Amino acid sequence: ESWKDNYPPQEIGERIVVLPYWLAQEYEGERLPVILDPGLTFGTGAHPSTQMVMEAMELLVQPGCKCLDLGSGSGILSITAILLGAAHATGVDIDPKAEDIARENAAINQIFSDRFTAVTGDVIGDRAMMESLKGHYDVVLANIVADVIIPLSRVVPEFLQEDSIFICSGILDTRFDEVSAAIERAGMRIVSSDRQEDWRRITAMRAE
Repeated sequence: ESWKDNYPPQEIGERIVVLPYWLAQEYEGERLPVILDPGLTFGTGAHPSTQMVMEAMELLVQPGCKCLDLGSGSGILSITAILLGAAHATGVDIDPKAEDIARENAAINQIFSDRFTAVTGDVIGDRAMMESLKGHYDVVLANIVADVIIPLSRVVPEFLQEDSIFICSGILDTRFDEVSAAIERAGMRIVSSDRQEDWRRITAMRAE
């Protein structure tokens, strides 16, 4: 019971509330509920980096779009995308446990394999994995850390169409310039950024 007290509802942005599953039935507000079983995997909605991505998603995820979530953890961003109207989301994580957790969290939200695909793999080091993921994505998400986003930025453009959006977070303020430079070197342009506490979020598009 003490552990549960550490997971109050998290109101994020204008429309979203992240709820642990044991509070889902009690919630009577008008926000869009994202229900999670907050286990050991990163992504409970409490961290500033996650909140900044979700705030951007409120504005940028359009009905019927397709999303790719790199470093999906608990699946919170993929689930949020679908609840915001995305037709499909694919979540990728290097940790095989994350795949199971993300799938379970999706099921709690009545989201199943027809709309959410969870896979295990390393898109930076595994070329075959990257090739298998290729397709049209309207929104690509990466809520990880600067040391992963920097090499990841080299492959992200291969997932982007002309009008696609790349939202990345988990970037400490001290690494913002370094990550920004890597994104621009990869052929993307930064269209907006945000700061919360010591963390930054970057939103980018293909430069062409």
